[in-house]
Amino acid sequence: MNTENILVPFGRHSSSLKSLYHAFALAERVKAKIFVLFLKNDPQFQDRATPLENACLEMIHSACEEEMAVSFHIATGEVGDELLKFIKTEYINLIVVVAGDTEMESAVKGIKPGVSIQIIKVEGKK
Repeated sequence: MNTENILVPFGRHSSSLKSLYHAFALAERVKAKIFVLFLKNDPQFQDRATPLENACLEMIHSACEEEMAVSFHIATGEVGDELLKFIKTEYINLIVVVAGDTEMESAVKGIKPGVSIQIIKVEGKK
């Protein structure tokens, strides 16, 4: 797999870090850079971090201490537009989302026709 830039997007309804854990494991194997993108298009949530965002930041800090290439970004526009812009700007090869995160699954599906990109949906354990 020639993945170099992995995007892990989170929306306001995201509730799991499974996609980030999966991206970290993959990035270690292929020496990829991870981009974590929180999409905060609701004005009432733009100024404060959610518990998921705080947990994510802790994971990113730990990964950086392990010398993994990880960056954290916040976008406040429309989800699909922000994803598309970010994918093109950062040359993203792969998106990792949690299966069942309907907001992110829908947004990724909506931009798929406009970009050539791989998508991994991380399933929970059954």
